[in-house]
Amino acid sequence: MNLMRYLERHLACCRSEAVRLVRQPMGSLLTVAAIGLPLALPAGLSAVLQNMEGLAAAWGEARSFSIYLKPNVSIAVAEQLAADLQRNPAVGEVRRISPGEALAIMEGRSEFAAAIETLEENPLPWTLVIAPAPGASENEFLALQDTAATLEEVDQVRADTQWLQRMSAILALAGQAMLLILVMVLVALVVIIGNTVRLEIQRQRDAVEVMSLLGASRGYLRRPFLYQGFWYGLGGGLLAVLLVRLGLWTLGGTFADLMALYESDRALSGASWRQELAILGIGALTGWLGAWRAVAGQLRTIE
Repeated sequence: MNLMRYLERHLACCRSEAVRLVRQPMGSLLTVAAIGLPLALPAGLSAVLQNMEGLAAAWGEARSFSIYLKPNVSIAVAEQLAADLQRNPAVGEVRRISPGEALAIMEGRSEFAAAIETLEENPLPWTLVIAPAPGASENEFLALQDTAATLEEVDQVRADTQWLQRMSAILALAGQAMLLILVMVLVALVVIIGNTVRLEIQRQRDAVEVMSLLGASRGYLRRPFLYQGFWYGLGGGLLAVLLVRLGLWTLGGTFADLMALYESDRALSGASWRQELAILGIGALTGWLGAWRAVAGQLRTIE
């Protein structure tokens, strides 16, 4: 029974604070905006980084390398080498490009057309393009490249993966910067909410002093202000979720244009419901902590 009465008191206090904030729409909206706008920045950056990391992972899975055979290698030798490579568990696909096909590809490019017309014979070798198997690890695929480079029939092995490594490093740096921004934003929000609640306590100082003299406990005195901070934080979190959704929707077209340059139809994905719940939870918890910080200091002053 005591537990039920305790919960009923908290529920009544929580409800009354929500009603009070609704009856003060202008001040409440300004405070919620002051919380939601900065909270939306790290949340939005996190969503964009998540999309870019997923894109980098997809490109990493689609990585491949090219094996250029020596000019004197025959068709039979090239086919046998392709068959041997195909049996490797790290290899998903071996695409054969004959000298004639390679020449036709280069002729289709305007920058090479004039130079190719001056050639008396086709100088291009057989090329094998190796794509990894779905379950192949990075180390297995790199070892395969090293092994292929030592084969007698192979003239050169080329894999353009440096850009992907640079992109991964940049994303890792951006992720750390985002965490730093999140920490600074949360500290700022605790200060903002704490200052707002402190002003409210000072406005109700006479009533708080009277209740304290009548024997009200600290828990009873701070309860409404804690729920005030909770509602401010939850409202700010909700605003941040809406702003992130709006921002990602705005960036959708630009992201699609970027993907078109890489011949991909990947769409910009929004935050998951778990991530949105996390934003709401972070906002509510930050509001509660900011209010607790303000109430603790003000009650010590009053007492």
